[in-house]
Amino acid sequence: MTSSVQTRPRSTGRAGWMIAVAAAAAFLATFNETFLNVAFTPIMSDFGINVSSVQWLTTGYLLVAAVFVPVANVLYHRFPTRTLFISVVAIMVIGSVIGALAPTFSVLLIGRLLQAIGTGLLTPIGMNITLAVSPREKLGMNMGIMAAMTTLGPSLAIVLSGALLTIAPWTTLMWVFGGLCVAVLIAGAIFLRTVAELGRPVLDIPSFLLVALALVGILYGVTAAFGGSALIAGGAFVVGLIALWLFIVRQRRIEHPLLDLRPFSSKPFVLGVIMTMLGLLFVFAMNVVIPLFLQGARGMEPMGASITLAPGILLTVILGPVAGRLFDRHGGKWSIPLGFLVMAVFVTLVGVAAGGTSILLFGILYIPAVLATAFVIGPAQTFALSHLDRETSPHGVTVVSTSFQIAGCVGTSLAAGLYGALSGARIDAGADDLDALLTGFHGSVGLVVLTSAIGIVLAIVAYRSVRGGGSGVPAAGAATQQEELPAVQ
Repeated sequence: MTSSVQTRPRSTGRAGWMIAVAAAAAFLATFNETFLNVAFTPIMSDFGINVSSVQWLTTGYLLVAAVFVPVANVLYHRFPTRTLFISVVAIMVIGSVIGALAPTFSVLLIGRLLQAIGTGLLTPIGMNITLAVSPREKLGMNMGIMAAMTTLGPSLAIVLSGALLTIAPWTTLMWVFGGLCVAVLIAGAIFLRTVAELGRPVLDIPSFLLVALALVGILYGVTAAFGGSALIAGGAFVVGLIALWLFIVRQRRIEHPLLDLRPFSSKPFVLGVIMTMLGLLFVFAMNVVIPLFLQGARGMEPMGASITLAPGILLTVILGPVAGRLFDRHGGKWSIPLGFLVMAVFVTLVGVAAGGTSILLFGILYIPAVLATAFVIGPAQTFALSHLDRETSPHGVTVVSTSFQIAGCVGTSLAAGLYGALSGARIDAGADDLDALLTGFHGSVGLVVLTSAIGIVLAIVAYRSVRGGGSGVPAAGAATQQEELPAVQ
């Protein structure tokens, strides 16, 4: 696909407003990833579905978003920025209206997937806008704002959705999100302008279809394994793996790949991406299972479940920059494995507390568990990108962005699937509801403890692989962007 030269607008004031719109878009996209999580229980009640079905509102959302992330780069260099931005946000508005009026779960899922198309396109478009218009001396700060918005979005969504569900039905969430989309759409129409030299980049349709088939097959196989036919689940998983292999082969052979795979030749980059995904898997798994458990087993209202999650998540937004500064100074040789260790220890204690009666203790123990992710996700991402050269670092950013969505899919599918399967098995064996749901929750806790242990091992291997070199350097992607962006004209 062709590349385009990015230029900054002459007006500093306009650049500031464009960055604000881009940050609002990043917040909006990530906000919606978890906005419905707290509403899963009333949605299951209204449509008569189980956990394995309802979790597709998050899994399907993240899956579709992941598929469309690589497409965004093609559209960004093909259509005027403002027109593209308005069209993408409009898709999210349409999806919100369909979801709010949905008479069946299938229609609700269609509306949710339309929202997901917008998310997959909006996040990288907003990042590209910020890179294009930021003055060189403020690029780091502005990218930091974008990172903060992507962290704040899913955190605030849980609290706000919990508050809304105490006074209104779950359909209100769809209307509220649609209203937020309209506000961002209007802001984009007023302040955005084209910031890239447009061309006619090529979108390789076979690559798009292959990656979509690969992700759908693998994720459906993981999900169906817990609540459906083992034969169908295994078949879907195999089809997904074959499609993934064909996708990789095609990317290496065509002139304009949908996803450039050269960053995968760097072992530190691969390990860094996997560590990032393991940290994200923890967050998405707990964000979906804890509200389900507290509402189902403890009879809590959605607001109560939200408040239990909120302190740790919101504190993570504040701790993120601190963890980043520590990485800049000392590298992540100790902080990343220590973060995984704290995650494993305290989520284990959360699992123990789940069997007691103190919700306060449950919430307090979860705070250090989720705070530890700040020492894993951001530093692991920086570690990965810092080991790419000037030519491959932009492609590494695309890989990392796509891996975010995939980690969310896997975390949600595995955690919700284990929770539902183990709970159902216990109920079938004659256990009472509380004991059954506690067993399901313990299974999900075991999953994230296992992935955290894997993260510790990978962190040690990663830093041994680069022993003798600096590990605390700035991300190559950021440095490259600073060097290559042209001066204000």
